[in-house]
Amino acid sequence: MTDMKMTHPTAATVERVEAGAETGQATTSTTNDTTPTPTGQAVKISDLLGHGQSAAVPLRHLKELAGLPGREVRRMIQSERLRGIPILSDNISGYYLAGDAQEQEKFIKSMRGRAAEIEAVAAAVEKAVID
Repeated sequence: MTDMKMTHPTAATVERVEAGAETGQATTSTTNDTTPTPTGQAVKISDLLGHGQSAAVPLRHLKELAGLPGREVRRMIQSERLRGIPILSDNISGYYLAGDAQEQEKFIKSMRGRAAEIEAVAAAVEKAVID
């Protein structure tokens, strides 16, 4: 396994975003899962994240870094995930890139558990009798 830097990405990311804003240049990739910010910069959420849960970034900080509303940030996260970028999250820390296979498996287990709960609720409502 390679050594990964486990530092919090926010400070460096702010510097990258500000530097790009000053020069008028995009500081992140411009693939299909990017959105231009109000300043015209292309943002890729995975570029704003560090590896490992210890580097998690809360949604409120991602919104500020990307200059986008939360709904748009979450849409971009979903798009990047569906393209194979392992953006993980939890309800306490926020969003982060998989640091190792164990973190990835824990996230997958959590998502599948949530999916099963949603399916059970949908089935129960479907069976409910409407008066």
